[in-house]
Amino acid sequence: MSDPIKTKPSDSEEEIWNAIAAFEKILEAMPNNRISLETLADAYEKVGDRTRAQDYLLRLANVLVEEQDEDAAHDLLGKLNACDQTDPQVSEIIERIERIEPEKVRAVILDDQKPPMRRSVNIAAEISFAWNLLQAGKLPQEEYSNIVHDLSENSAKTTGSPISTLHVLHDRNYPGLSEIMGFTSESCNIPIISLSNFDLPDDIGRLLPLDFVIQRGALIFETMGTDSLVAIMNPYDDQLSMDIEGITGKPCFLYLVAPYDFDNALNKIKGQFAAQKVAETP
Repeated sequence: MSDPIKTKPSDSEEEIWNAIAAFEKILEAMPNNRISLETLADAYEKVGDRTRAQDYLLRLANVLVEEQDEDAAHDLLGKLNACDQTDPQVSEIIERIERIEPEKVRAVILDDQKPPMRRSVNIAAEISFAWNLLQAGKLPQEEYSNIVHDLSENSAKTTGSPISTLHVLHDRNYPGLSEIMGFTSESCNIPIISLSNFDLPDDIGRLLPLDFVIQRGALIFETMGTDSLVAIMNPYDDQLSMDIEGITGKPCFLYLVAPYDFDNALNKIKGQFAAQKVAETP
């Protein structure tokens, strides 16, 4: 009897398994890391391992209950209700979450201030970026591990800055950042551009929601006819251009920018949104 034919996993599946390996390693050092637990639950769900997906979901739920994070715990109820209700661990954690007394009403926003934005980044795409650099010999193993660790830690923070592989390299003063930018540009067939050469008018800078710009590391810096020119931090995020076109309704062309260049443009856009809010205030 011949051996069954083994199919090669797709690129997206390989990215998921890379993410799984990286975040399981993080959990060895930080067992209660929320981003790692949430990412692993989602990743195992995507590869069809519902048992492990549920295990990590339960671990995440227990962390949220122990930390009395009522908002995040209640947000998790939908996923928990979709789990095996015959499992006593599932029913127990659902009851514990439902017993949490909310200390703040999420629907009420005092002083017209929005609550802190919950970080939602495409961690798998960022790890894929770092993994590709490792495989191409542009990163040593130790630096790759440091990047994965920093991405995870930064993702758990509430900040107004993008979280990306290039930002981590820049923050670590990695000496090969320019070489990595050049390699990424050539391998992904995406040109590098300097945003300092563009004025970034208000009507263009605000074409994408500010949350999207920060979370996905993408901003529109110019338009040409019906097309949008977009500065990005991660060419390995295959979903990014489709999401941008879905928001704007326009075709987009992507350009790679340095992290400090992106941050300078982002600060201008933040100022534009702030000025718009002041202008709209009665």
